[in-house]
Amino acid sequence: MFTLKGKMLIGVGLVLTIVGTLTISSLWAILSYRDVVSDLDRHLNSIPQRRELIEAFAAMLEPLQARLPDDTDGCAARQWLFQDRLANAEVRTGEATTKLARLPSQPGFAAARDLAQERLWEIDHRLGEMRREQRLLLDPKQTNKARTSLRNQVNALQDIAAGIPDFGTSLPQLLVTSRQTYRASLWWVSISTGLVVMLLVVGLFAGRRWISRPWKKLLEGTHRVAQGKFDYRVRLDTRDEFAELADSFNRMTDRFVETRDKLERDARELAEQLTRQERLAGLGFLSAGIAHELNNPLTAIRWTSESLLTRFATLFGNVSPQNAAFVENYLKMIQCESSRCQQITAKLLDFARGGDGLRANQDLTQIIHEVMHLVRAMSKYRECEIVFDRSEPCVLEVNGNEIKQVVLNLVANGLDAIEDATRQVNRRPRLSGSSLASLSNSESSSTVAGRLEIRLNEFTDHVELEFQDTGCGMSADVLRRIFDPFFTTKPTGQGTGLGLPICHRIVTEHGGRLAAASAGSGCGSTFRLSLPRVANSQQKVA
Repeated sequence: MFTLKGKMLIGVGLVLTIVGTLTISSLWAILSYRDVVSDLDRHLNSIPQRRELIEAFAAMLEPLQARLPDDTDGCAARQWLFQDRLANAEVRTGEATTKLARLPSQPGFAAARDLAQERLWEIDHRLGEMRREQRLLLDPKQTNKARTSLRNQVNALQDIAAGIPDFGTSLPQLLVTSRQTYRASLWWVSISTGLVVMLLVVGLFAGRRWISRPWKKLLEGTHRVAQGKFDYRVRLDTRDEFAELADSFNRMTDRFVETRDKLERDARELAEQLTRQERLAGLGFLSAGIAHELNNPLTAIRWTSESLLTRFATLFGNVSPQNAAFVENYLKMIQCESSRCQQITAKLLDFARGGDGLRANQDLTQIIHEVMHLVRAMSKYRECEIVFDRSEPCVLEVNGNEIKQVVLNLVANGLDAIEDATRQVNRRPRLSGSSLASLSNSESSSTVAGRLEIRLNEFTDHVELEFQDTGCGMSADVLRRIFDPFFTTKPTGQGTGLGLPICHRIVTEHGGRLAAASAGSGCGSTFRLSLPRVANSQQKVA
């Protein structure tokens, strides 16, 4: 297809063709008119006319035939009239001679020219004789004889003039020629007009198809997008600059829609974070009070149970072995559960206080490897595979203990999800990549029931950690509440629902983001952790 420049050149070519056709038609008509006028002028003025000579000679007969007295006055009047007619005949003869000399030298005119020249010479010679003889008209005695002689010579002149060839076309022939020229001009003008009309139609159609319609589509697209119809796209098949402009407009609209969707997502996430922060602030205040109030009696219960167990043999020495074992078992249960309650209250206090540790340069890669080696000791994760292929250091300004707590919690949650999906807790997890090299060959060949993949991506001003597992996944309702305090999907007694909220609080305090995603139950889960490379100035180590 033609480019826009090529189409404009075609349009200019059509205009020039139309102008040229009209110009040629006009010139043809003007030239035809000029030829007709030239033929008429030549016929009337430029060619010797024998009719004029015959009329001039016939006028010489009037004084000779006029009834005038034969006295001296009558003869003088007749002579004066005849002399005037004779002078006019001489003038006409001279004009005919001059016109004959000016005729173009054409082969068809040669014989006629010679004959006409010969007769004009003869006429001029006779006119000279008549001028000498016309003096006799003054003599009353010789006037009748002179009149008769002059009449005979005039008749002879008329005969000679009648024999002069006619060089011009007769008027009827000239009209026929003019009509033929008119018809030819009319046909030419009609054909030219038809061609011009056809070119105009082609130009209008091409302009509408190449210029007007694409422009209207682009204008309509801008109006629709301005009205909020961001799903509208401009489709052009012109393959020129208009099509490129439409593609650029569509890409711009796509980018705008992507930016709008991203801003909406960010706004929703920010609103959720603000709501969560308000909720966490209230829960933190409540949790701090509850933990503080419960911690003292729990400590007393624990110390009392430990004291009773220490003095068990002294206090219950006289009791039967069966009752002693029963009491000892319950004391140990009281000690264990009180210790567990103290751990819960400690988490509540930690959740309420928030992080106040200073931040320094920490290697995030090393933190991840430390967590992976820590998980190796947990036998319930034997059939789970942890993949982390990075060994290069990644330095951030963070609180190392807090970030390690976050990584450990996310790894543990992923492995728990895999455990829930497989229901097979038999072996330690296998490590892949750089950590896999440190494990034994027997462990590397064990059966893998699930997979947790950790990816670390570095950017200019932040880093991203991605924890992707093949576990049980999460529903939409779970995703919505995953960071709410005390919300857990684990069985009763196995989870407090504070792990992910604490992680979310730590990440937020570091200026980062923690997000969860899942395609649904049974489809695995993905946690994305984003942390800035540099901490705020008030959080750095002095």
